[in-house]
Amino acid sequence: MWSRHNPSFLLHCFSLFLFLLVCAGYFAVPLWDSDFWWHIASGREILQNGIPDTDPFGVFPSTDIVRNDTVLKGQWLGQVVLFSVFDAGGVNAVVAFRVLVLLACVALVWWRCRQLNVGLLALWLVLILVGLNAGNFGGERPQLLSFLFAALFFVAIDLAEKNRRWLFALPVITVLWANSHGGVLLGVALLGLWTLLRLLDTKAGWQEKRPWFLATGAVVLASLLTPNGLQTYLYLLDLEGSVLQARTSEYISAFQLYTLGYIWQQVWVVAFYIVALVAAVSMFQRRQWQYLASTVFLGAISASSFRYFVFFIFLCAPYIAWAVQDTLKNLPELKQNITRIAQGVLLFSLFGVLIVSLLRGGFYQEIYPVEMADFVQKNNLRGRAFNNMEWGGYLLWRLTPQVTPYIDGRMLDEKRFPPYTNILWATPPGIQWFEHENFQLVMMPYHGRYDPQRYKLLDYLRAQPEWLLVYRDAKGVVFLRDERRKNN
Repeated sequence: MWSRHNPSFLLHCFSLFLFLLVCAGYFAVPLWDSDFWWHIASGREILQNGIPDTDPFGVFPSTDIVRNDTVLKGQWLGQVVLFSVFDAGGVNAVVAFRVLVLLACVALVWWRCRQLNVGLLALWLVLILVGLNAGNFGGERPQLLSFLFAALFFVAIDLAEKNRRWLFALPVITVLWANSHGGVLLGVALLGLWTLLRLLDTKAGWQEKRPWFLATGAVVLASLLTPNGLQTYLYLLDLEGSVLQARTSEYISAFQLYTLGYIWQQVWVVAFYIVALVAAVSMFQRRQWQYLASTVFLGAISASSFRYFVFFIFLCAPYIAWAVQDTLKNLPELKQNITRIAQGVLLFSLFGVLIVSLLRGGFYQEIYPVEMADFVQKNNLRGRAFNNMEWGGYLLWRLTPQVTPYIDGRMLDEKRFPPYTNILWATPPGIQWFEHENFQLVMMPYHGRYDPQRYKLLDYLRAQPEWLLVYRDAKGVVFLRDERRKNN
C-alpha cells in the first residue's frame, strides 16, 4: 500500500503536498488572539530581567501564590519564543509561525497514520477533518508549542511500541513542554494511562512492562523541572470548579461552539466525533485498549471543555483512522474506488491551491486601541488606568511601564471580576470601587465587542468635573483625571 513502487504512491504524496498548501492558506488568518499581547510582553520582560517572582506589570495581586507562579513562570519558554519570533519579523512572522506549527502537527498525523498502515480512504477522511478543525483553535500563544510537543510526544510513544529506545525521548520532550505550557499534564496523564493498561495486561511479562513503567516515572520527574515544580499540579486542582473557569469561554463544551457563533466549526467538531465513535467501536472489538482509552479520555474532556479538542484531533486521529479502516473494509464498493477518491482529493487540492494566494498576515487592528495607545504614548500620559479586559493585554504590550492597566486577559484573581463588572456599569458599589482605586486614566471602548449596550461608566465620567475627555475615536475614549478641577 505504501511502497514507493506502487503507482499510486507518488499521486498520494503529491496530493498530500497540495493538501498542506491548502491548509497553509486556511490557517494563515490574521493574528486574532487577544492574549498574544500579554504573552509577548511577558516574553520581553523575561529576556530583559529574568523570570519574575511578582507581576512586573502591576496588575496581579501577590497574595495568590499558586496562580501568580503559574501565570508568571509556567509558560516562560513559550512566551520567550513568541516574543523572539515577533521581535525578528513582526506580526507576519508570528502568523507564519502559527501556520508552520499547525502544518507540522497535521503532517505528523499523516506520518503516524503511515506507520500504522492506514488505508488511503480512512487516512483522507480523518486527515481532512483534522485540517478543517485545526485552524479553528490555533491562537497565537504558548499553547501552540503545546500542540507541537504533544504531537511529538505521541510520535515517540508510537515508535516505542516497536523500539523501546524511543522512550528515552519522552522525558526530553517533557522538559521542553513543561516549560512552555501547562498542557504537559495531559501528556503525563495519557502516558500514565497507557502504562497502566500495559501493566494490567496479563499476556505481557515484566520485562516488557518495566521500560514503560520507568519511562512514566521519568516523565513525571521531568514535568517538575520547571520554575514552578509541583505548583503546576496544585494550580490545576485549584482551578477546577473556580469562578475563573466558569467565566472562561474555553471551558465550555466542544458541542457548544455554536453558542459563540461558530457554526461551521461546530459542524467539523461533530463530524470528527462521529468518526471517532465509529472508530471506538472497532477499537473495542479489536481490544486495542491503549488506543481506545486515549480516544475516550481526550474525547470526554474535550466534550466538557473545547480547549482540549485540538489535543484530541492531533493525538488520536491516527488511532481513529486505523480503526475506521476496518469499517471501510466491509464496504467493498468504496474499497474499489480508493484510487478515484485519491484523484478527487488531488483535484480538490489543485483548486484549493488558489487559497494560498490569499495568505493573510497582520492582525485585526479594528479590535485593538492602536491609535489610542499612540496618543497616550505620544502625549506621555501616565498612571494607573481602568480599562476593559479585552484591551488589557495590548495595553501591557504597548504602554508598560508608562501605564498600568487595571485588568487583562491573564488568569486574574477571581475576586477582581465583581468590582470590574460593577465599575463598567457604574453601579453604586462600582462607583465606590472606582473612586477607591484612584485611577489617573480611563481607556475604554463604548461597549463590549458582542454587546451594543453602552457602558454606563462613560456617562458617569462625563458628569464628573475632574475627568477630562482627552481623546475619542471610533473605538473608544481616553479620560484623564485632573484633581484641580474637582471642586471647581
